[in-house]
Amino acid sequence: MKLTPLIIGLSFLLWEQEARCEAEFPAAIPLSSDLESLESAEVPEQAERRMMEETKRLEEEQRAKTMVFFQAIADGQTRVVCLMLNAGFDPDAEMPWPVSREFVKQFEDHLIRYYVSSERGFTALMLATCLGNEAFVRILLSAGATPNKMTKRHKTFALWLAGKYGHLEIMRLLMRIGPEDPLRLLKIAVDLDSQRASLYRRNQLVMEIPISSGKKSHPTPTGQFLITNKYKMWRSTLYQAKMPNFLRLSCGDFGLHAGHLPGYAASHGCIRLPSEMAKALFEIVPEGTLVEIMDGSSPTTFVGME
Repeated sequence: MKLTPLIIGLSFLLWEQEARCEAEFPAAIPLSSDLESLESAEVPEQAERRMMEETKRLEEEQRAKTMVFFQAIADGQTRVVCLMLNAGFDPDAEMPWPVSREFVKQFEDHLIRYYVSSERGFTALMLATCLGNEAFVRILLSAGATPNKMTKRHKTFALWLAGKYGHLEIMRLLMRIGPEDPLRLLKIAVDLDSQRASLYRRNQLVMEIPISSGKKSHPTPTGQFLITNKYKMWRSTLYQAKMPNFLRLSCGDFGLHAGHLPGYAASHGCIRLPSEMAKALFEIVPEGTLVEIMDGSSPTTFVGME
């Protein structure tokens, strides 16, 4: 087809008008596909916002539920504790942080107040242990609570707290020492007045050992303890002294170990034993063995033996 000058002129005019419109209105009126793109771009933002709001709501709900559980532990509400655990509540749940002043003030003990107000990672098992609630400790352990779970800052765990408060039966629960456990047949009796230690099995004397206990300025604690740790060689973090065959008592800062015996109480609180006897005792007694330390003012009867 042969193009006439008129057709060529009209085509050029139309092209020129089109170009002018595009220059003046480059994106003034988006096409339908552009609108769909804008709408689809807004959807993820709205979804993300809704997700964040829902996450916050769930966190607040979980926090409230956890505080109900801890308050039930504090109040001794066995029914509430059991109902929540049976409904699937996590027995290892940590106390929300921070907690209200009202919750903290209900505890008179300064150590409990510190842990519930300042130490992250504090669990219901730890709280029940501090309160000496043996029933709750049993319930929580049966529900799957972890005995060696630690707080974030000081790495405190339930067994240490049980030792700190002297809760002997709770210590046994945490160490999985049942009523019929053979460990209950062993006992070390330490007499500070006579400076002697005696190992018994089924109330029969197995070994008698001379000792050197803490001097007057650093007296050896009296009471009932459990051997919680055994170290073939331990170095004191306080005095930088070597302590071979060290038997730590109730997660504390003292125990029985090999050392010099001058014939009188001369240690910084630990119970020194002759080297060979310390080695023999270390081999015989396992962790969980009862140790009762007494002086002239202590009761003369021992517990924990069959």
